[in-house]
Amino acid sequence: MIDIKKYLTTIGILIAILILGTAIINIFISSLVNIFGLLINILVLSIIIIIIFSTIVTYNIIKDKKVSSSLMKINLKIANLLFNPVIFIASSIGIPKNEMRKIYVKLNNSYIYSNKYNFNPEDIMILIPHCVQKNSCKLKVTNKIENCAKCGLCNVSDLVKLKEKTGINIFIATGGTLARKVIIENKPKAVIAVACERDLTSGIQDMKHIPVLGIFNKRPNGPCVDTFIDIREVEDAINFLTNKK
Repeated sequence: MIDIKKYLTTIGILIAILILGTAIINIFISSLVNIFGLLINILVLSIIIIIIFSTIVTYNIIKDKKVSSSLMKINLKIANLLFNPVIFIASSIGIPKNEMRKIYVKLNNSYIYSNKYNFNPEDIMILIPHCVQKNSCKLKVTNKIENCAKCGLCNVSDLVKLKEKTGINIFIATGGTLARKVIIENKPKAVIAVACERDLTSGIQDMKHIPVLGIFNKRPNGPCVDTFIDIREVEDAINFLTNKK
């Protein structure tokens, strides 16, 4: 569940900081050339207007209201620029960073779903975190997913069946570095990534040249231990990218 109120609170504080900073600057430069102060005020006002515009678009996207693909694209670029300040402010006032990351992934996914694709299955890569494998399992599936014994105690067996059914490349990565390496080596045209909020956000930001659909993993036992995947979400993403729905 995405809490838009926490995002709006963070944005409100960011705007307040900008206004306060501008007021302080105006006090210190009051004795300088007026044109310099005017330029600063215009710059800050422009930034605030851009932030308000982005916030309105973001709110509509989170509430699943109709937003054009072009506006989503512009807003996603703004969200990238605002991401670090928003994360810093949210953390400073006690709002979990993951709340902001969920919104970013939602903005990214909504933009991708607003477009149309028709990729071949072999052009799509699915990246899965290693924590989806049962922690007590002794089989090594990070190099080859087919090593799975299909015992059914974790989602890896479901992923093997999905690979056999669709022909899509599925990789289980031990971390972000390996995931990026796999993408660079295989050069997919699209990626479906399953991970936690932090890894999904960083991965999407790193892979700006191809569409990356992010799916949150489920963590009933906490982070990085015996997580699981809603296979239906993965199949829906495949069907969308291959234009089967």
